[in-house]
Amino acid sequence: MVSFAGLTMYLRKLIVSLCILVGIILLLSGIGFWAHQNSEYHTQRNRIANQMLTEFISLRADKQRLKVWLAEYLLTEDANTDIRNHLFTRMRQQLSTLDQLSIRDQLLTSGEEDLQHIMAQVKVISLLQSNLYTLEQALKTREIATHPDDSQLWRTLIALFDKFQDADLPELLQGAIAAQKQRASETEHDALHAVQRVQATMVLISLIGLLFAIAIGIHLSRSLSRPLQQLLNGTQQLQQGHFHHRIAEQGPAEFAELARQFNLMSGYIADFAAQKSLTQQATEKQVQQRTAELQRALAQLHEAEGRQKQLLADISHELRTPATSIQGEAEVSLRGKEKDIAEYRDSFTRILAASQQLNGRIDDLLMLARGEERLLQIAVKPTTLGHFVQHVTTTVQQHLGSEIPLILTMPTRLPDDAWLLVDTDKFASVLRIITDNARQYSPAGQPLTLSCNVNHSELTLELQDQGIGLDAGERTQLFHRHFRGAAARKARPDGLGIGLCIAKAIMDAHDGTIALLDNQPQGTRVQISLPLFTGPSHESTDY
Repeated sequence: MVSFAGLTMYLRKLIVSLCILVGIILLLSGIGFWAHQNSEYHTQRNRIANQMLTEFISLRADKQRLKVWLAEYLLTEDANTDIRNHLFTRMRQQLSTLDQLSIRDQLLTSGEEDLQHIMAQVKVISLLQSNLYTLEQALKTREIATHPDDSQLWRTLIALFDKFQDADLPELLQGAIAAQKQRASETEHDALHAVQRVQATMVLISLIGLLFAIAIGIHLSRSLSRPLQQLLNGTQQLQQGHFHHRIAEQGPAEFAELARQFNLMSGYIADFAAQKSLTQQATEKQVQQRTAELQRALAQLHEAEGRQKQLLADISHELRTPATSIQGEAEVSLRGKEKDIAEYRDSFTRILAASQQLNGRIDDLLMLARGEERLLQIAVKPTTLGHFVQHVTTTVQQHLGSEIPLILTMPTRLPDDAWLLVDTDKFASVLRIITDNARQYSPAGQPLTLSCNVNHSELTLELQDQGIGLDAGERTQLFHRHFRGAAARKARPDGLGIGLCIAKAIMDAHDGTIALLDNQPQGTRVQISLPLFTGPSHESTDY
């Protein structure tokens, strides 16, 4: 009876001690959660402030790069427009990021003064977005070309860089950066202060908990030394991987039950470890198999890519030798003084045209094998509308030859002051591609129709055939590299499917468009559009 009463008193003290420990743990957990939330709040504010500062600085740097590009463009007239487009894309992304960050910053505002600072930055971002849109419109190729005087154009564009809506943009941007630096410094100071305050609180609570735990440990160790030592030895055995170790189930009923539960747990752990080992071995084996499969697939992919490039290079080099020989023989025959029979001259003329066409296709294959960057490196020159239309008509007729009639639908009168910015050599490749497609996929002897339409800002050329037409399900893929429609493969199995891909790249580099439309009642219409300018220009007729 006395032993039972002593055990009850011991259990009561143990329960009280455990309740106090649980309370301290809950208090530490609550303080830890509060500290985490407070630190996370200030850290997030500081992160947003630093990100906005970085974006402002990057935006100012890109704007200076854009000004440098403009100077190069006006001085050399051969600046790469890809740099301009890349800078505009990056500046739009920077302003979009600043806009999103300002929205997040508003959600984390801590007072009226903080909110006023955020709204001031929002106004600056909005003004910069409007200025960027205005600059982008003003720096387009067709807009720049409309200014005949470069000095006046320079002053106008520089004014757009520095002044907008009665605001000094460099000073405004510098002010925004300075304000953002101050805000970043303040948020960093708040975050450090919050961390220091949390550290001090945690240290104090930890010391109190540690002292109380030491007192309870000393009290309990006197009465639990032997059973706890057995449990400690058991846990050490488990830690060393001896999951079959068991401890003696003796002593008071509570400790005997604890020993029994510990032994059951050891058995469960042993079974789980064995199962885990089997699962880990199976997983490692499966990972090795998957890795080997991926390596084989990657090797096959590299091999296929190498075969494709090698095929293109081999085809180009194998075709160039006979094509050059044909062209050389035809030129020698045409220079002969004794060749006065008209049919021989026509025959040699056709041989020369065919060899030139073959060389053009070989150049396309070589360009495709080396990469598409050359297609985008165009050298545009001003060309009057009349000369350009004449050049288009002559080029198409030369590629068609005398076997296929060409019907021309042209305006009765072309504007005298209209001109274009175009690379005639690259554009001739586009004409060759669409003409060859129309000729190869049309019935023999069927005429083609070439029409021209002019409005105040755009020239539209349209080539119509009565061939195999278009499949609605394949229309969106016709400009993809190596894609050919089912009807095209059936009509001409030996095609490579690169012509329309090259044509679209060239038209994109000219700020133009190319589209494939249905021709009624049968066939295809290829529609090409180019920007058209009016006013004085320095015409170039280098065809």
